[in-house]
Amino acid sequence: MAIIEFKLNGRYEIERELGRGGLGVVYLARDTNLQSRQVVIKTIRDGAFDDSWIRKKFDEEIAALLRIKHPGVVGISEVGFMRDGRPFFVMKYIEGENLHTAMHGHVMELERAAHIILQLSRALSAAHEVGVIHRDLKPENVMLQKFRGGEEITLIDFGIATVKDLQAEQHEQSTEAAGTLPYMAPEQLHGKPVPASDVWALGVMAYEMVTARLPFPANNSVTLHGMQQAGVSTKPRALRTDLPEAAQDVILKALSYDPAQRYAHAHEMGEQFMRAILGNGAPTLPLPDDRTRKATLLASPPSEELLRRCRELFESFKEFRNQDNLWDFFERAELNTYRHCVSKSANVDYDQLLACLCRSGRNYRGQALIDVLALLATRYRDDHRGQECEGLRSSLRQLFAQSAAIAK
Repeated sequence: MAIIEFKLNGRYEIERELGRGGLGVVYLARDTNLQSRQVVIKTIRDGAFDDSWIRKKFDEEIAALLRIKHPGVVGISEVGFMRDGRPFFVMKYIEGENLHTAMHGHVMELERAAHIILQLSRALSAAHEVGVIHRDLKPENVMLQKFRGGEEITLIDFGIATVKDLQAEQHEQSTEAAGTLPYMAPEQLHGKPVPASDVWALGVMAYEMVTARLPFPANNSVTLHGMQQAGVSTKPRALRTDLPEAAQDVILKALSYDPAQRYAHAHEMGEQFMRAILGNGAPTLPLPDDRTRKATLLASPPSEELLRRCRELFESFKEFRNQDNLWDFFERAELNTYRHCVSKSANVDYDQLLACLCRSGRNYRGQALIDVLALLATRYRDDHRGQECEGLRSSLRQLFAQSAAIAK
């Protein structure tokens, strides 16, 4: 297994191989242009470049990841070519464990499962809104990261994703049947994936998370399809008595044989599942009254993951390297009212800066951070960091706007 010894695109040093599959190979690398941070590089596997279907799927994976702007979906920061002509792309390295490892073959705490399903459902809806069907949703493709006060997911591996307008206009057009057998929807087995196929896979995962078993344990497509037609033989509550009946109903609806009988939008399933779990009187996550909910949302900062990504970006910009540069940035950008967020220390205190920007704004709390990200997105629009700023601006603006609306 040869390791690439030269720098890709003049900046990425390959450290080791992380894994390989039928389509591609993934490496861990370091970005020597950005404080040697770790990144992931994916390319077509050796000897597969002449396979037109593999090349097509690789191009579609790049297109899919460039389209989706959501913090729960891994993003692309750069593309390039190996010396032998194979294309590659660069992604953020996500520390943590995947969902398969986290389950350890055991049932998962209901509240934790509900939070994971909710986040996954929203990431899938963001993909579906821009015409992307994942087609390989399974625990191995869900990365988990723990942050102070919670856990966040990142959906990875869009290697066999379907991207609508890169194919024929007919959404029902058949394609090669691909995916991981226990999680493949009935229509996907026949090469006709639709967004509801990802909802099916989410239902399989929800069943597995709360019961530690698969709803359709088949080892070939013929047997699997027969089991799917017959419906779920063992209801989740038969294996998990503390599962609310309403939560079981959500899982069974997601596993409807007819795609039209499943949830029209993935996020609807996640939200219904969360409500069903919390509605069972779960002690650590009670449904708050309006006053408590309002106070909580007003006091809660953006997620640790979003702020971490903001900090990584700020650290990469020359405008934020020292106090003088930052002061000059605010002045030249006519953001003088936010200069109070710059500390008096010699070096930039990024945590203090972000906390202050999240509290500041002319019209609502957090507008200061939105303004800074919008300016950086424009200034660096030809740089992958500009795209990252725009994605963060969009996500954070929605969060701050919701808090502002509740405050009224």
